[in-house]
Amino acid sequence: MNTEAFTGDTANADAFSRGTASTTSPSGRETSADASSADAASTTASSGSAASTKAAWDETVQALLLGAHRAGTTPAELLDRCAALGVAAHAAQLPPVLDTPPLAPAPASADRVADGPARAVLAQILALDDQILLTEWCGMAARTNVVAAAKELPALLGLATAHPGLRQAVAKVLGGRGRWLASVRPGWKWATDPAATEAVDLLEALDLPGTARLTALRRARIAEPDATRAFLAEQFTRQRRATDRQALVAALEAGLSPADEPLLEQALDDRAIGVHDEALRLLRALPASDLAGRAAERLHRGLWLTADGFDVQSDELWTELEPEPDEARDLLRDGSETGVAGRLRGAAASVPPSHWTSRLGVDDRGAARELERGPWAAALLRGVAQRLRLAADAGPWAVAATRTLTGMEQLEMLATLPPELAARTIAEVSRNWNYDLLDHACSQLPGPWSPQATEALLDRYAQTRDPRWRAGRPPAVLLARGDAEVLGAQRDRITERWPEHTTDLDVLHLRMRLREAFATRPEGPRP
Repeated sequence: MNTEAFTGDTANADAFSRGTASTTSPSGRETSADASSADAASTTASSGSAASTKAAWDETVQALLLGAHRAGTTPAELLDRCAALGVAAHAAQLPPVLDTPPLAPAPASADRVADGPARAVLAQILALDDQILLTEWCGMAARTNVVAAAKELPALLGLATAHPGLRQAVAKVLGGRGRWLASVRPGWKWATDPAATEAVDLLEALDLPGTARLTALRRARIAEPDATRAFLAEQFTRQRRATDRQALVAALEAGLSPADEPLLEQALDDRAIGVHDEALRLLRALPASDLAGRAAERLHRGLWLTADGFDVQSDELWTELEPEPDEARDLLRDGSETGVAGRLRGAAASVPPSHWTSRLGVDDRGAARELERGPWAAALLRGVAQRLRLAADAGPWAVAATRTLTGMEQLEMLATLPPELAARTIAEVSRNWNYDLLDHACSQLPGPWSPQATEALLDRYAQTRDPRWRAGRPPAVLLARGDAEVLGAQRDRITERWPEHTTDLDVLHLRMRLREAFATRPEGPRP
């Protein structure tokens, strides 16, 4: 850059900002504006001069929009101002001089780095910005005890910071150097020690907005469950707003235990619907509680086993249109547990599946079959579906409950099941489903799927008729989340069933490369 020319332009610009122009004669000597130009050159570096130059440039732009004559100037003078001020207002600036010392070198690390093929696959995944594939790469790297290469660490930290769902997977492959790098940037603090949790000031947590307050209270529950429970119980009687009491009850979900039952029973008597229903939801999650005992007594008294399955006994509690106050206390108030069917559903949701196996003297499969054939099968199985995690064998219950539901109810129930159980249930009950319902259900399953689930769902997709808009194209969710080894072995079958080549097949090819890259334990260079 010609420094003298730039200084001259800047001087002229500052002169223009005060309404005077400096021009140069053909001999190179400045005209009568020399003094103004010299004064401008000496003050250009100051912040005040820069601000005045910018203001003068804005005025010049306005004059250009109005026109020279309307702005009270001549075309030549306006163009001169543009030439000088435009350069001064938009010229590059030298970076500021920092006095802070440079970062210390990263400490030595004994972490084993992924080898070339694995790094090449990671680079391609980062280019695709595919979070599912990235999670799979991180999982395989962690299982083989390797970490990402140093040059990939900033990209991984940036992605996981923007997408918190990736943090748990990415944290496993950062290694010592990645944690050191995270320590130099405040936004990456989450990666410095993933296991560390900050102490929570419970009184301050109460003043946080809704979601942040609940998150802080649950963190405190995990760190100090007994002390936090005592605090929540004390605050429950003090809080006047129903939303505040509901947040206190909801915080008990973290580390829920039988010791929380007294506070939850107290919350059942709250007049606010949200507080009552939140407490009831958590009480139903306890394996054994007074609520379960009360519901079991009602089921014994109100249902009898007939030749056609369980039916409502005559002249008993469920023949009455409205529940008694003690029964109403144990039902949701959101309107979903009204009428005989709703009350049966609420009672069934309050007992573990072992209630039915003990009453009938059979295993889970036999009990599920017995409930499925009765006139109140839909109501009872919908209730049982809420307690499947407590079943010794949840599979028969899940299949029976799904058969009694339709559409979105099926999808909502499947979303609550453990992934492997959900996959087995989908494969079992989807024989008569259309493609869209099958694809939606499979999209809820986190990947990668197990080999058994992949084989079962591949068969189900292959037997399901493609919709017109997707004819000949392989299911994207199957190729992205199914077991890569199973899909690779079935590649010929896949391409024959779905002959149209799509980017989904490229994803499958990349997943096969990923599996090959980690087939043997890499002994890459140390970071």
